[in-house]
Amino acid sequence: MKLFCKIMILLLVAGTSRSADDMRPANFEQVESKRRLAERIKFPEMTRDATVIIHCNSQIAASGKMTKTGCYAKDNFDTAFVAAIIKAAKKALLKPAVIGGKTKKIYLQFRVEFIAEGEKRDIYLYRNPGHAENIEAYGYDYVAAQRVVGKEPWQKICPQRARYLLRLKAFVGEDGQSASPTLERVSGIMPTLDCQNAIKDTILSSLFTPAIADGYPVPSAFVELFSN
Repeated sequence: MKLFCKIMILLLVAGTSRSADDMRPANFEQVESKRRLAERIKFPEMTRDATVIIHCNSQIAASGKMTKTGCYAKDNFDTAFVAAIIKAAKKALLKPAVIGGKTKKIYLQFRVEFIAEGEKRDIYLYRNPGHAENIEAYGYDYVAAQRVVGKEPWQKICPQRARYLLRLKAFVGEDGQSASPTLERVSGIMPTLDCQNAIKDTILSSLFTPAIADGYPVPSAFVELFSN
């Protein structure tokens, strides 16, 4: 019997205290259906019921194109799902983020949830990376803060050869202003203090669209990984 793939997109159409034309986060929905990421993802073959959640990030150009998409596979079973997302992202399109009335290139964190139950195949997209404290405050499908990608001065100061992976956590207010960045080492070396400060300064000087919950901007924790 032919399998039916029912694609559901649980996304908030974000509003803010400013006008919709002045500031808005990047959006998966408001583009033609054939360019939507959810429409392009092909559900991998499965012979059993399962739920798989894949965490991803991407840079969304001012044109809405997805670039530098990366996803995390926690084991070999996840690799087919990661490949399906990355393949779909190459031709997907988003409505780009807007700040100050201008489209901006942003760093987007998102999750894709695959659910196989009997012959049903469901795909859910969430514009957030699933940080527990934000989910506890705003629910499973809040829209995470999105950072504008600029000159990225940390890339010139941090080491090019020695391997490192750092986890940055900051606070982003409902006005899109960031504060209190902290760093912790995930793997590799702990870079120099100059590198650490350059990463923090990058965050503090970046523009953000704030997190959105129930259609309103809200304060949130923002986490981003930095590596070479």
